[in-house]
Amino acid sequence: MDIQTLAPYLAGPGAGLLICVLVGYGAYQIISSKIMPLVENFVNRHLAQIDAMQTKWDAADERRSQEHQQILDTCRTICDRLDREVTNPGIRIAP
Repeated sequence: MDIQTLAPYLAGPGAGLLICVLVGYGAYQIISSKIMPLVENFVNRHLAQIDAMQTKWDAADERRSQEHQQILDTCRTICDRLDREVTNPGIRIAP
């Protein structure tokens, strides 16, 4: 093969392929050096916010659980007093 038969391929499809490879490599470099650190920071901030919300929700759940238990204890005390009054009317039994 001589240069005269190869020249049309090197000038046309070969040059296009080379340009595609160079553009792809440039895009890869830009994405890996500029865009990915921004995405990583965004994702880390987002996950930190989710962790903070989860911590607040866990604390609120714990407070609600304690308040619920206090309400149940108060109801049991009141029900016990009512039961004693209904089963033994007029008789005072020390709690």
